[in-house]
Parts: sequence; structure tokens; C-alpha cells
Amino acid sequence: MLTALNTLTNTFSKQFFSKSISQSQYWLYCLICMLVTLFVYREWVTISTPISLFYDEAYYLSWAQSFEWGYYSKPPVVAWLIALSTSLFGQAEWAVKLSAPVLYTATAYLLYCINSRLFSPRAGFWAACIFITMPLVSLNSLFVTTDAPQLFFWALASYFFIRANEKNHWVWWLLAGCAGGLGLLSKYTFILLPVAFLCFALVSKKGKRILRNTKFWCACLLAMLILLPNLYWNFQYDFISFQHTSEISKHGENSASFLRMLEFLGLQLIVFGPAFLVYLISKIKAHKRLPKLKQRDSVKLLWCLFWPTIVVISLQAFLARANMNWAASAYVAASLLAGFYISRQKKPSWLIAGLFCNLLLMLSFYHFNSFTKTIGVERTQHNDPFKRIVGWPEFVAQFQPYFNLYPDHKLASNSRKLLAYFGYYLQPNDFTGISMDGDLHIDHHYDLMYSMGESSESQFLFITDNWNEDKLKQYFHQVELVTQQSLPIYSSMQRQADLYKVAGFKGYLDEKTQ
Repeated sequence: MLTALNTLTNTFSKQFFSKSISQSQYWLYCLICMLVTLFVYREWVTISTPISLFYDEAYYLSWAQSFEWGYYSKPPVVAWLIALSTSLFGQAEWAVKLSAPVLYTATAYLLYCINSRLFSPRAGFWAACIFITMPLVSLNSLFVTTDAPQLFFWALASYFFIRANEKNHWVWWLLAGCAGGLGLLSKYTFILLPVAFLCFALVSKKGKRILRNTKFWCACLLAMLILLPNLYWNFQYDFISFQHTSEISKHGENSASFLRMLEFLGLQLIVFGPAFLVYLISKIKAHKRLPKLKQRDSVKLLWCLFWPTIVVISLQAFLARANMNWAASAYVAASLLAGFYISRQKKPSWLIAGLFCNLLLMLSFYHFNSFTKTIGVERTQHNDPFKRIVGWPEFVAQFQPYFNLYPDHKLASNSRKLLAYFGYYLQPNDFTGISMDGDLHIDHHYDLMYSMGESSESQFLFITDNWNEDKLKQYFHQVELVTQQSLPIYSSMQRQADLYKVAGFKGYLDEKTQ
């Protein structure tokens, strides 16, 4: 069957090329059709399901209300993107999320351009297919995160670097520096990209020439200059972003663990797709058998763009902890490599297996509700991948009448999650909810910018899911319960919170009292 499919594809391609368009145009048209179809499909899923905001998205939306060079836990690009999309299309959920599928689509196109330049349009097409169907991309296309701009600028900087390395023209080096600077403003782990180029210098004569190229170092300097405003913002706030990064990494709290590192590496099968990752691992030494020196150098470069991120984040998992998506940038190069090797194969068995696995995972995730209904499985908090976003619009709506009764009272909470969700789903929106969690430690952006101790407001509607009246009376002179609300989500889980009217903030308790 596979042989017949391959023969039919080759026959069609030859007829198509000879009568109408070139091979490169054919692959480009196929790519555009595929990318447009997937983009429209993902937008349809987002709008029709609907996919409500994850609280990090609502949190980033609150950042987007003011232009800054930095925010509590992240550099600014994700907030800038949300500000752009919502200013153009309003603040519906799909508009908040819009930059994610747009940037992933653009990244896939860049991968096509890179592999077309290094190898062939066919290799570029398969690299784009592998990337755009990657489980991490399928998942994150429904949620706007820092991964989308990071991967886009990683691919863009790599493309400009390749162009610059071909002709050594200033314009390409400067464009590479600009893309690198914007990448650093997207996610701090982008700093691993120049590390990849340094690794390339260790394994390739062509790479060694790069280190002697003044233009390369000028591009690196330009990238750092673009990052400077963010570093100055951090300086003004005691480098709060880097403090946060250290805290979430749990340095000093966890002992070294091979098991934790192996768990992280095992989860990469889900990030990239099991079949494609196994296939890629089997090709680690395949570049040594390539007949052309140019291809060998190109493959070495792509491996250098892959390994540093995987090694560094694996070490992070070994020493402390690492989320499964922290090595996401490595899979730009992984897609390019897999696309190249697959384009050289006569039988598309690995391609079909890989795409089948990735598309199955995508469809299972996107249509989980319909799938479970069809097979008669009850959705629970243990099997529903959407459990953290289910029911929030309806839950917040239950409190809306009480906020309408007290329009002169300011939204406040001891929870970042509640401030983000209530700030977005309440009408009118309140993206500057006041934070008061009982201590002076800065845990999130609301603590940093909208702390109760710094607020000029005097009356608050305090929403909480874990404090009671006695706890609130430690901090406020006046405390009155307004309402208690709950919303069943599953048979064994419900969302619940209490709303209090409070006034007369006493200040924070002494540490010893706490």
C-alpha cells in the first residue's frame, strides 16, 4: 500500500511539474494550502468549542493594558502581542489568543525557507509539516504563551544567520541581530541560540570562520542592545524577573535526581511526537554518511541548534526541575533535521507514522469532549485536559450581580488566579485588581504593581477561595460576607469562592505574628 501511494505521488508530481509549475512552486503551494487549512481549523476549534482563557492568558492580558519593557515573570513581547491583537479585534478569547496560531504558522513557513535553502523544497515542506503538527504546537496554538514568539524569532534569527553566512552582507547580520534581540525579549532561554553557533564553531571549519567574523559579533552586540531596556526595567525592580526564574526552577530546594531528568526526557516524546523523536534519535550519526560537504555542514549546524538546549534543560531537570516545554526551541532544529532525512527516503513509512501519531494526538485533544461522549466515558478532573479552564466564565458570572451592587468597591484577592479570571470575565473588566496575600513577598505582577499596601482605594470586594472571615479580620477593620458561590464542574469537583466586602486595611502583620 505504501509503495503504491509513493508511486502515485511521484507520478502526479512529475506530471504536475512538467505541465504547469516548477518543483519549488509545487511544494510551496502545497505548504500554503496545508498551513491555511490548519490555521482556519484551529481558529474554528478555539471559537466553536469555545476555548476560554487559561489564567496565565488573562494574567498576560492585564500586562498588555500598559506598555512596559518588562513584566514580573517574563520579558515583554507576549504582552505586546496581546496588546496588538486585542487593539485590532477586541478582547474576545480568540483575539487574545490570536498571535499564537499566527506565529506558529509563520514559523512553519520559515522552516520551509530554511530547509529549501539548505537542502531542497521537499525537505522544507516536510520540516514545516512536522513542526506545525508537533503536539506542543498543536496544544499551544489554542493558548498564547511565550513559546510562540520565542520559536518564531528562533527560526527567524536562524534563517537570517544562514543568509548572512552565505554572502556575509551586513544587512543579513543586522537582521539576525534584530531577530535575536526580539527573541531575548520573548523568553530569556533564547540566550542558548548564540551558544548553538559557538558549538557549531567547535565541530566545523566553516563555524570557526564565523568566530573570526566581526559582523557576527556585531550582530550579537545588537541583540544585547535590544535587550538593554528590559535589563534596565529589571534593575528598577531589583531584577524581579530573574528572582522569579530562580524560584520556579527550585534551585536550592531539590536534590539532584536522575529520575527527574529521565522523566523530563520521556516527556519530550509528547512534545515533539513519539515517532518523529525516535526517528530523529536514530539519525544522530547519519550526517557522516552524507556525500556532499555542504549538506554535512548544514546538518552539523542543525544538530548544534538542537543539542545545547536539550542538554542545558536536561541538566536543569537533573539539578532542580524543568517543565516539559522548556526545551521547545530545540524542536525548530529537530523539525528541520527530520524533514531533511525524511525527504531522502524512498518509502514514507516514518513520515506516515509520525504524522499519524501527531494528528491523532491533536484531534484527541481538540475534540476530547466529543470523543468521550461518543465512547461513553465520563469526563473527570483526572482525565480532562481542559480541567483548569472549564467553567470559569460561568463561575465569574455568578458573582457579577454583587459587583454591580457595589460599583465603588475595588476588586481585590489573595489569589493571582482569581484576580486574573475576575479581572477579565467581570464586566466592566478590571485588570488592576489589588493583591493582598498576607505577606510582603512579591509572588506575581499584581503584588509588584497593585499591592494592597500601595493602593489609594479604601473599599474592596475581596474574592477568595481559601480565606475565611477570621483571617480577613487580621488585615481589615470591616469585613462582611456578601455571598458564597459554587459551580459543579465534575461529579467530584466544583469551583467555589467567597466574596467579602472589606474596608480599613490595617497593614501587614509582623513576621513573627504570622
